[in-house]
Amino acid sequence: MTDALSPMRASRHHRARRHGPRGLFSLLLAAGMMGPVMSAHAATTTTGSAMTTPDDASTKLMLSATGTVHAPPDRLTAVFFAESTAPTAAGAQGQVNAQVDKAMATMRPITGLTISAESYSVRHQDADPHAGRPAQWVARQTIRVSATDGSILLPLLGRIQSENLALSQLDWSLSRDRRTALLQQAEGLALHELQQRAQAAAGALGLKIARIESVTLNDQEMPRPMPMMMMAARSEVAAPQAPAADQDVTAQADATFVLHP
Repeated sequence: MTDALSPMRASRHHRARRHGPRGLFSLLLAAGMMGPVMSAHAATTTTGSAMTTPDDASTKLMLSATGTVHAPPDRLTAVFFAESTAPTAAGAQGQVNAQVDKAMATMRPITGLTISAESYSVRHQDADPHAGRPAQWVARQTIRVSATDGSILLPLLGRIQSENLALSQLDWSLSRDRRTALLQQAEGLALHELQQRAQAAAGALGLKIARIESVTLNDQEMPRPMPMMMMAARSEVAAPQAPAADQDVTAQADATFVLHP
């Protein structure tokens, strides 16, 4: 008999060496060692995988985590529009200009409002004999009003509508400064989760974190409509209720850690 391994046994022996304990832990890590972590006011989610470099001197651990912060919005925005019809374009424009000027004069003295006149359009409307409507011109202009204190803007809604302006949109949002602060908190949650998971994974693999090769941060915040507030704003109540539902600000962090024995 010969002591040499047969080709089949040699192949099995080679695979056994190649997929040793470190390779097994890498496969287990890629299969889902990273689970979600949730809290009452913030949430983080982490995923990851590990792979051994060809020279077997180090292992790269790739993780992805998200951090979410929930907070009430601090900016209420209302969008009005003035519309008027007349036999001539100049007549329709004059009426709309007068309506907008009156509304602006009402709102300008009030501290805490941000007012801007936006889209302006003039179009010709053909006659409709069946409806008994003659040919006419239609002018329309939009006004956007925002306030960081809803109690300032809400009482004005009925007053502005009584001046022949229609309310087309009412919603809460986060101001730029508030959202920036919340985004930084969400990024901190995601990065902290990455650090904890990397330490845990390295320990499970019997390795240590040598360095962080790369880190990327992405904003995942998505706007969401608030149709219930729109319905409330269109009611006959002079000061409609507009409850401020919490907004979510989410950040994603991706990182690659280099592990050494």
